[in-house]
Amino acid sequence: MKRVIRDFFQFFRAIFSSAYTFKYANEEPDVIRSRVLYVIGENEFFIYAVMLCPCGCESKIHLNLLTNHRPAWQIHKNGKYPTLTPSIWRQVGCKSHFFLRNGHVVWAGNETDGKQDLR
Repeated sequence: MKRVIRDFFQFFRAIFSSAYTFKYANEEPDVIRSRVLYVIGENEFFIYAVMLCPCGCESKIHLNLLTNHRPAWQIHKNGKYPTLTPSIWRQVGCKSHFFLRNGHVVWAGNETDGKQDLR
């Protein structure tokens, strides 16, 4: 029952959601806002990105941007909207698996898992 309720709220939020945007910072902010991908670093040297999990669990997701350490992600910009490669797959907590494409969350995996494409 708890999963059905969570999935309902995810679907409802998807209908009215806006796209993720970038925010550059020298340090990780104390408060992480939803629908914002914070890119942390200085002088065009970016170390990591942080965002809230889009499933609604409110967990912070930290993504390494240093290519000489694994795993590593790359950020691509399409105007003001980010794309991340590869996908993000949480191994703990909610275990969400998704892509961030042009600012929109696209859930990976089985279509029957209750998660919706958030475009």
